[in-house]
Amino acid sequence: MLIKLLGIEDNPLAIFLVLTTGGLLAYFLVSGLSYLLFFAWGRKRFHPDYVPDPKQNRTARFWGSISILGNAVLTMPLHWLLSHGHGQLYWDIDDYGWGWLIASFFIYLAVTETMIYWVHRALHSDLLYNWLHKHHHQFRVTTSWVSTAFHPLDSFAQALPHHLCAFLFPVHAVLYLLMVGFVTVWSVVIHDRVSVVRWKLINYTGHHTLHHWYYRYNLGQYTTIWDRLAGTYKDPELLYADIPEGVLVRWQDGPGTLAAARVPTPSELALTEIEPAE
Repeated sequence: MLIKLLGIEDNPLAIFLVLTTGGLLAYFLVSGLSYLLFFAWGRKRFHPDYVPDPKQNRTARFWGSISILGNAVLTMPLHWLLSHGHGQLYWDIDDYGWGWLIASFFIYLAVTETMIYWVHRALHSDLLYNWLHKHHHQFRVTTSWVSTAFHPLDSFAQALPHHLCAFLFPVHAVLYLLMVGFVTVWSVVIHDRVSVVRWKLINYTGHHTLHHWYYRYNLGQYTTIWDRLAGTYKDPELLYADIPEGVLVRWQDGPGTLAAARVPTPSELALTEIEPAE
């Protein structure tokens, strides 16, 4: 556990403080840097007509901070159990060998891909959407600050599969920490509306941008496999008449293309009927 690496006494308060401090630092550093790169310093290149909305940014940072604080409370018992040897984390690769280390990565990925898809889909049901998930989807056109802007129970539910892996099968502690850290960065990447990669099997930024626009498509974590199997896939490379220019932005785009288009107006944002996924 991170507590062990830091040499801190693993009592509940210490775990809570580490989770809170680390979470807030990661959020403001990674999301803040992404926002500066794509919406401030690089705005002319990536979002040339983006007009900063201080109120929206404050709201996103508020929910992001609340989410981190709430998750620190909710995940603290899990981390306490893991730090006291009640899970299946291990430190010595020789305990299971390199073969299992590699296999466990793919098992971990398969488990989280499956569970997060169905948890996310459940969050789009009428009951859970109106109670929890609507707080994240109030941001129909996203920025990097939206990456962690969830109700704490919502973000906990979507993060829980990662933590469960450490109890379900042997997972190297460093692999576990890397996977939890990477999904945090990934969440920032898919909300900045700049698609660095455009591989159809990867649930890249364009896919998630459509998810925020239509609300019912592209529910996966890293891949589009479950979306394709369950009928919730929507291709961001196609043109959709109801999406204003400037919403889908691609890394390769240049002047005169979507990357140089204007930001949609509030009236345009209301064009599409919003329905939670079935």
